[in-house]
Amino acid sequence: MAHAGCQMRAALMEETHDALLQGRGDFPTNVVVGERLLSRLSDFTGSEEAPFVVADGITGPLFAEFLGTRRGLFTLPRGEEGKNLENLSKIYAALAAAGLDRSGTLLALGGGVVGDTAGFAAATWMRGIRLLNCPTTLLAQVDSAIGGKTGVNLPEGKNLVGAFHPAEWVFSDVECVRSQADEDFRQGLGEAVKYGVGEEWGFFGWLEENARAILRRSLPALRTLVAECSRMKLSVVAEDEHERSGARARLNLGHTVGHALETASGYRWRHGDGVAAGMMVAGRLAHRLGEFREEEPARLERLLEAFRIPCRPDMPWDEIAPFLARDKKFTGGAPRLVLPRTGERCRLRDDVTLAALRDAYEEELLKAR
Repeated sequence: MAHAGCQMRAALMEETHDALLQGRGDFPTNVVVGERLLSRLSDFTGSEEAPFVVADGITGPLFAEFLGTRRGLFTLPRGEEGKNLENLSKIYAALAAAGLDRSGTLLALGGGVVGDTAGFAAATWMRGIRLLNCPTTLLAQVDSAIGGKTGVNLPEGKNLVGAFHPAEWVFSDVECVRSQADEDFRQGLGEAVKYGVGEEWGFFGWLEENARAILRRSLPALRTLVAECSRMKLSVVAEDEHERSGARARLNLGHTVGHALETASGYRWRHGDGVAAGMMVAGRLAHRLGEFREEEPARLERLLEAFRIPCRPDMPWDEIAPFLARDKKFTGGAPRLVLPRTGERCRLRDDVTLAALRDAYEEELLKAR
């Protein structure tokens, strides 16, 4: 039966041009990238079991019916305001009312807020149940849906409460992102640029060459974009699933400053925009330390501007500093920063002073004025 299932999935790939990316080593997630996937989940999972669905006020009405039979549907508020302990408690109550036990499946249908919150509910309900993820935003498809990180925010900062709980399957239907508002779509582009600067410079070049097609939301370009980012993230996570060796920290390029901007601004700064600003600061600092050629910060800025992503911080250092100190990579109040390197993978450094980070940040801040 297992062999027959593999044959069926292989035939499906040929007919639909779907991309199937399989987790490596001990990391269990499989990712499917394609079109019209939501009505075909059982073709891949081999299960007709009805899942309990967590969505939001837009993704539920738009996409839930494509999934077929379900055990229940819980609707989260939109945005970061939905990603908190109060809403997590409401999900637990809905799972209890639906009678979902340890054999049940929870399906996250939406963007990163839905995936993170529903994933944490799956990680902790009955000490862990099966999770499927159907990301409907570009940001979730290229990043947050893959890797097993789940969690909710506290007033003190983002993702301070969470757990590692990888989805068994991630279904990235690129048709879903064609209807995203431009401001939402560009949040995923910020993370996509991170993979080019931080992991593979060949992919950075591909982004430069295909920026117009991506902005037009050409389906072939979107399939390549999402599949390549998914491939890179699966590879990194397989090296360091639980962030013990430091390899996975590479995925946090731009996030130290980005998360601080998000939280300090009350989420006026969106995630991909914050990461873009954080990458510019990291690039400036890397150039000062001899890791980044002189022309690279300008090249990075050109690509971000081509994608219409704001990439200059606009808040004084003193306003973001308290939130920087809560970054999980800080130790003893000293930063451990992910910095880009020309032509190579980025790396985590623990020899950069807070004063040096402040100088690079304030230089970028001046350029915004």
